[in-house]
Amino acid sequence: MYKPLTLNDFLDRGVVAYPERTAIVDEPVQPAESWGEVTYAELGRKARAQAASLDKMGVPVGGRVAIISQNSARLMCTFFGVSGWGRVLVPVNFRLAPAEIRHIISHSGAEVLLLDPEFRHLAQEVPCKRTFVLGEDDDQVWGSTADPVPWAEDENASAVINYTSGTTGTPKGVELSHRHLWLNSVLFGWHASVSDRDVYLHIVQAFHGSGWGHIYTASAMGVKHVMLRKLDGAEALRRIQAHGVTYLCAAPAVVSALLDAAKTWEGPIPGHGRLRIICGGAPPPTRTIQRVRDELGWEFMQMYGPDRNRASPDAQSRANGVG
Repeated sequence: MYKPLTLNDFLDRGVVAYPERTAIVDEPVQPAESWGEVTYAELGRKARAQAASLDKMGVPVGGRVAIISQNSARLMCTFFGVSGWGRVLVPVNFRLAPAEIRHIISHSGAEVLLLDPEFRHLAQEVPCKRTFVLGEDDDQVWGSTADPVPWAEDENASAVINYTSGTTGTPKGVELSHRHLWLNSVLFGWHASVSDRDVYLHIVQAFHGSGWGHIYTASAMGVKHVMLRKLDGAEALRRIQAHGVTYLCAAPAVVSALLDAAKTWEGPIPGHGRLRIICGGAPPPTRTIQRVRDELGWEFMQMYGPDRNRASPDAQSRANGVG
């Protein structure tokens, strides 16, 4: 029997296996009203409502939906509510200039633009057929009570278009298929030992490769997603302590920010002996990796980059073979 590998597999498993478990702890302080804590059953309903709302707008299978937002429950839901029913999500880097964002919206052919309230000014600067502000226009985005139109699943169909930062010209779009994202997320989760006992802190912004795939990976395992809107080392440590976070992903600069915050932390470092930090990109200096072990008591894992062997010895069995 042939089963297409599509992204709703991840949310569907979370909904079926862990319906009453908390799926998302939304950012408590943000311009839009926080969603608070959302269960997997609620997340599934919201994703279906979003898909049905896009049906009502007439956005076809293959239609592009762009979103500009920092990490939030609404953003995570949109990854499923758009791609899960055959449309293509365009998560835009909110740090880009308006001219670059205009290019992305035009080049991708986006029919819908979703804006975090912090970026509402872009509604006047970036033309799009339909523009909605998250929190203010939620009834139009998530208000449908109809069932979404079924999608004839195609694992080779585009699910997401990620754009480069445009450092060598205008931003370039990279189309990623359902199969590509499915395999990446499963393999990443396998090597990172993600289980249903984990709690994940979203430090990586979701426009970076769909949050490195952990939007999907963690959802399939019923993991609690803890949102962090903006990087703040001390606030990250507070979230780790408050929610029992067991793993997070981070670029080398984030590792340094966490180490700096730990210098002024009073009491035991949150996550000591429990948390694993997965570093992407070029690995930080060996001394920094050792500090993660000694000062934070966290396991260090290097998942991408040319030199995974610089990870700490206790992480080698988990990082072996990952590049």
